[in-house]
Amino acid sequence: MIKKNPQDTIVAKVNAEELYESQLEGAVSNYRTSLKEQGIDIRVFGKDQLHNVRQFMLAKLVEREVLHQEAVRQKIKVTSKEIDQVMEESEKDYASHQEFLSDILNDGASLKTYKERLAYDMIINKLVSKRYERLKKAVSAKEISSFYRNNTQLFAQPEAVNIGHILLRLPPDAEDEEIAKAREKLRRIREQKADFRELAKKYSECDSAAQGGDLGFQTRGQLYPPLEAAVGKLQENEISQPVVTREGVHLVKLYARRPKGFIPPFEEIQGHVEQVMKIDQAQKIYQDYVDELKQTAQIEVFIS
Repeated sequence: MIKKNPQDTIVAKVNAEELYESQLEGAVSNYRTSLKEQGIDIRVFGKDQLHNVRQFMLAKLVEREVLHQEAVRQKIKVTSKEIDQVMEESEKDYASHQEFLSDILNDGASLKTYKERLAYDMIINKLVSKRYERLKKAVSAKEISSFYRNNTQLFAQPEAVNIGHILLRLPPDAEDEEIAKAREKLRRIREQKADFRELAKKYSECDSAAQGGDLGFQTRGQLYPPLEAAVGKLQENEISQPVVTREGVHLVKLYARRPKGFIPPFEEIQGHVEQVMKIDQAQKIYQDYVDELKQTAQIEVFIS
């Protein structure tokens, strides 16, 4: 494992390799950030659950170290070029190089330390991928169909609405007069007897215009609140009055409502079912491998 400050408290040991409190805190911090991005504050879990989170992350640290040691034993390596390629790919998600560096080094680590951590993870990933490629099995159409029938609740969908819209774009600082003009134009469009999708192709300024304004099924929280409120009042095949959002002014048509727990027909989601099966298989191969390696590893945990 990558060495930390030698004055760190040792929280666990895998064979001769020590794991430190600062590494555990870093793992918990990353988990906290992940939850925050999902709108969840880890503090709402309470003291007992926070303790469980620490235990879970410690178990993951131990698990990763077991895998890393096996990768080293098998002489699996990553090159500087491979590390640079991964970093270059990650940087594409940032506006600038400086923003990228600021994010990846936000814990005060040096670029050298960051690359060591990245190499550590990449070596593990190579090991796990090698194991998966050796043990994976193809799934037949019959097995996919059977998995769907026996696990239908895995594919239950949240409540959703199938909608289309016509959008007249306005700047965020649009004057009341501009908004009023857009509203009036949409009211006149709404009064036309033509097919809504044809009207969307003709008038909408959204990228969806080419598809007749279709937005497909949208779940709660995916729409701007004013649109969600408007759709909530519509009957199927009804068109709303003009609705203002930060993008402009919309007409929305409700095509269908889908209740919570709806399970799509197998034909519609066969590809998704197959992907779920492959993920399930990969997780089992991974966990079996970890369990196998832990059988021969000397693991000591020093916190409870």
